[in-house]
Amino acid sequence: MKKVFYILGLILIACFFIAPQAYLFLIPKLKDYTSVLSNENTLKAIKNTILVSGSVGLLCLILGIPLSWILTRTDLPMKKNFRSWFCLPYAIPPFVGAIGWIILANPTSGVLNQWFGLHLNIYTFWGLVWVETSFLFTFVLLTALTILDRMDSSLEEAARLSGANGLRVFIDIALPLLKPAMINGFILSCLATAASFGVPALIGGPARIYLMTTQIYTYQRMGTADGMQMSIAVSAILGFSTLVLLYGSQYFLGLNKNYTVGGKSARPSLVPLNSWKIPVLITMSALLFVILIVPIFGVLLSSLSPVQGSWNLLQLSFSNFTRVLFETEETVRALSQSLFLGLSAAIICTVFSFFFNYFLTRTKWFGRTFGSIAVSIPFSTPGTVLALALILSFSRGFFGIGPSLYNTLWIILLAYIIKYMSLSIKTIGDGYQQIHPSLEEAARISGAGWWAIMRTIYWPLLSTALMASAFLVFMPVISELTMTILLTGPGLDTIGPLIFQFQEYSDVGGGGASVLSVIVISFILILNFTLKTLSKGRYGL
Repeated sequence: MKKVFYILGLILIACFFIAPQAYLFLIPKLKDYTSVLSNENTLKAIKNTILVSGSVGLLCLILGIPLSWILTRTDLPMKKNFRSWFCLPYAIPPFVGAIGWIILANPTSGVLNQWFGLHLNIYTFWGLVWVETSFLFTFVLLTALTILDRMDSSLEEAARLSGANGLRVFIDIALPLLKPAMINGFILSCLATAASFGVPALIGGPARIYLMTTQIYTYQRMGTADGMQMSIAVSAILGFSTLVLLYGSQYFLGLNKNYTVGGKSARPSLVPLNSWKIPVLITMSALLFVILIVPIFGVLLSSLSPVQGSWNLLQLSFSNFTRVLFETEETVRALSQSLFLGLSAAIICTVFSFFFNYFLTRTKWFGRTFGSIAVSIPFSTPGTVLALALILSFSRGFFGIGPSLYNTLWIILLAYIIKYMSLSIKTIGDGYQQIHPSLEEAARISGAGWWAIMRTIYWPLLSTALMASAFLVFMPVISELTMTILLTGPGLDTIGPLIFQFQEYSDVGGGGASVLSVIVISFILILNFTLKTLSKGRYGL
């Protein structure tokens, strides 16, 4: 029975995780690449993608590395709270933040421009970079926090005993050991920027700053054979570049290992901020206010304003909520279908990962490495590329076999499962690593079969990890935009694309996108708090 499950799992991974993307890469011919690379719009999109991604990656380093050190190595008050608050942007969809900043810094009707007489314009290169950075810096922050938490504090203690001050210790000891976090964080934030669609579409579009993802969307929406070929070629270039950069960097880091943990380590003594404590506290609070509170305030203000562009606090009401939730047909359909897709993806990913992780962690069977790598590839692939690969693979059945999934909820569900399975695999895999094999051996000696072992030992012991897996898949799925915008069709409304449509063109009354954004933010915060409470702080932000 075990081998049947294992072989079936490998077949499913090969068919759904590898075949569609391989097919996408094989379709374009040399003339297609030549045509795309000689197109002025495509070249501009490639140039803009490189410039925006590089700028965001650099700013994420500048923001994330000092923050991680302050939150782990100083005696800053309320460090635990600040740590959770600064990590929260990781869970909020960046395009929701983009809507907040559009409301705040629109050059004609922005709240900050009207209230304070500023002349802000979010529709610029640096406006696009700022919005992306304010959410994606968490890639650097979370990676650096993990390394600093595990770092042998005796290295820093020795430097301090030698007379080095806190800044010198940070520069000479922490920074070199944070090199993997810096490289990983920079690459991940660059790739996340290159793969994003919502922020470039909402902010870059009006500014005529088109990235590769928005160019793929434009070509695909042309509805012509030439447009589809162009979108496929650009997708192949973006997808291949992403995979080469990501796995090339992983290989490079593997050759240059940095060991930050060596045996038991005492709790690190904290660097006293002394007279700098209050200024640093004020700076951290102000930064958190600008990054997290201000855009959420913009979204909330818009959702409560009956007349968009007239930001009068005395006129606030829930009329937008009433109109969007109870008088707009698409909203109910989008909410119900998003919940269905989110729950289905979470359950399927969790159940599959529960069984398949057993083979990854408890056996040495042939193909385990292939399965592990294959599942992680779609998560690293830009959503537009993955969506287009699925359209090509399933528009006429699975490569011509069976019914077509195009313009159905099933292809959207399949995209979510393929994209976020890696999160589930990693979360449950970490849980397996903490269960000693002797428990399984004792059960076998007592005559228990494999199914009984899975049901009576691993399922109860992995309950927290299984719950975390379901939450971690459900949270991004509930408001996913990048893949869904290409896969959606008539009657297939989900929350992410509906927010995008309301913001761009289909909400005459205004405020609809903000109403749904408030619901998404509230939902995500409640889910995160629930997960953190139930797992006793082990999972969640």
